[in-house]
Parts: sequence; C-alpha cells; structure tokens
Amino acid sequence: MASKDGEPGHVIGAEAQAILFDLDGTLIDSTGATERAWHKWADTLGITGYVHRGHGLPARDTVARHVAANQRAEALRLAEQLEEQETEGIEVKDGARELLAELPAERWAIVTSCTAKLARIRLQAAGLNEPTVMITADDVVNGKPSPEGYRAAARALGFNADTCLVVEDTPVGLAAGRSLGCQTLGVLGTVEASELNADYLIETLTQVSLRIAHHDGAMTLEISDTRFCRFL
Repeated sequence: MASKDGEPGHVIGAEAQAILFDLDGTLIDSTGATERAWHKWADTLGITGYVHRGHGLPARDTVARHVAANQRAEALRLAEQLEEQETEGIEVKDGARELLAELPAERWAIVTSCTAKLARIRLQAAGLNEPTVMITADDVVNGKPSPEGYRAAARALGFNADTCLVVEDTPVGLAAGRSLGCQTLGVLGTVEASELNADYLIETLTQVSLRIAHHDGAMTLEISDTRFCRFL
C-alpha cells in the first residue's frame, strides 16, 4: 500500500478491466463556459446572489434547487440553450488525449451529467472524438451521486462495475463510483483536494500511463509523480 505522500520515482498501479470517465473537469476543461452559462441563466431569471454549485449534477437538478416546480420545464430549456451556446475556452485537459489514445475503444466510456447534445458539442469544441459508449443525462433517471450512469456504462462495455476504475473531478461523481465498489481516481481542478474522497488523487492526467497485461487483458494505470495521494 502506498503512503499518502508519494516518493520521487514511485509508481502505483490501479488495475481495472475498464475505465469510466466523467467528462467536464476530467477529460475537458469547461468550467468557465459552464459558469458563464449558469450565471446568465440566473440573471435572466432574476435569481440574485447566484453561485454555481452544480458541478457534476444534471442541469435538471440544479434548476430544481432554484425554481418553482411549475416553472422548471421552461427554466431547464433556457439552461440547456445557454450551455449549448457557451463553447469559448473549452479545451482538452492535459494528458487526456494521450491517455485516451492508449485505451482500446472497448475498454473505456464517458459518463456525464450533460445531455447527449451538450456532451457532443463540448467534445467537438475540445477536439475529442465521441467514445463507443457514452452515458448522458438523457440515459438515466437519477443523476450523480446515483450510480445509475456508471452501472449502465459498465454493463454496456460488458464488465461488472466493481472491476472498473472511475475517473472523476467532483464529490458526487466519486460517490457514484464508490457506491458500486469501483476503484476511484480523483482529478484536481474543480474543487479542493480535501473534498475529493478517492482511492487515488492526481493533479493532472499527465501523471498517468497505461499498461495492458497480455495474458488476461487487465489494464493497469500507473501513477508516477511526487504529488499523488492515496486515501487508505
């Protein structure tokens, strides 16, 4: 077992049959676009003092926190429209493109709280291809922290969820993965490190490389950096 403070040159291996990635804040940096859209939404609806705390949550859940039930459908349409229009500054996060290029297409998926339309807009803006399996808010009844999306992605790839690694940047996403017995890898940037309860914690995906065992196809993410953390 690794200590909480990494040693220079030390390598940890997280083994998994498949890797399930969140999108926003994990593979792409869309925080600025997201927050601009939601603050425009709040201004349009006259919601004063709005602070966006919906990272990782489906838009419908954020709307429900602030809008009366009889106004939610219209408010949700507005939120979706504004998010779809905000693409400036969206870019792939460091190390994401390289890691995805190493992964066999049948061994990874995206599980996002975006709608399918918004996810595709943001992937295109960041210059990433859509994976074979992508579970969006349109595919689930309950968004994160419910494990519904991650369970569906594992099933679509043909693996038991507890053999998968979940890669996330938010507490709700990590909670979803943990509830299925998945190993979890937290990526810093959206919230403080103290808010991320994960098996492994990294600052950037450049700290991660992939090794695939030829005898059984098991994948090992090798985390090598002086700044990694392991929560035991």
